[in-house]
Amino acid sequence: MYNSLHLIRKDIILVQKFMLLLIPYYLVMGYTNFEGYTVFALFPAMILLINSCTLDVQHNNQKFLISLPVPRQQLVLAKYLAILPYGLLSFVCTLLLYLIVNLSGRTTGPVAWRELALCLAAFPLLASFYLPLHYWLGRKGTQVVNFIFIMLIMLSFNAASKLIEWMPGLSGWISTGKTDSILLPVIAGIGYVLVLFSSYLISLRVFTAKDI
Repeated sequence: MYNSLHLIRKDIILVQKFMLLLIPYYLVMGYTNFEGYTVFALFPAMILLINSCTLDVQHNNQKFLISLPVPRQQLVLAKYLAILPYGLLSFVCTLLLYLIVNLSGRTTGPVAWRELALCLAAFPLLASFYLPLHYWLGRKGTQVVNFIFIMLIMLSFNAASKLIEWMPGLSGWISTGKTDSILLPVIAGIGYVLVLFSSYLISLRVFTAKDI
């Protein structure tokens, strides 16, 4: 676990310059499309993950990392654990954006906590599909995979609203915080964890068998 923390720190150092681009991103989006501010928590987090993976490939970091006395299991685990600080950073930035807009008088409504939670929960889910492809395709397929996932994130802005319309139960939970049955959230939670764990096992299997 100690090694994983150092590996996460390495990833954050890789993308720290890119983090500065979040400032104009939030300023522009906050000025032009603040009504959908909850989805702003998804795009930066995913872009940070994609950027860190891309830089690893471009700098050939994986070849150096496997030469260290660190098992490949921890290398993969660190990538998945890095989801947490990326998501937290996007969450904090989104709240700061809301606070600034609220103080400027452009909005007086409360924070849409449940919508924000759904957007944040979508990030690890997208990452669970992205990371196995990253380990599988490596340098050759990085640009293609990155383009596809960036497009998916852009499309998710509209898809999120459509999903809410198609699922009355989800819409009701967002509006009131209540659900007709506790069974569906429990099943969804278990499925969510299984997807993440399965993604980790696939990434580990691919990376362990890969000749770098």
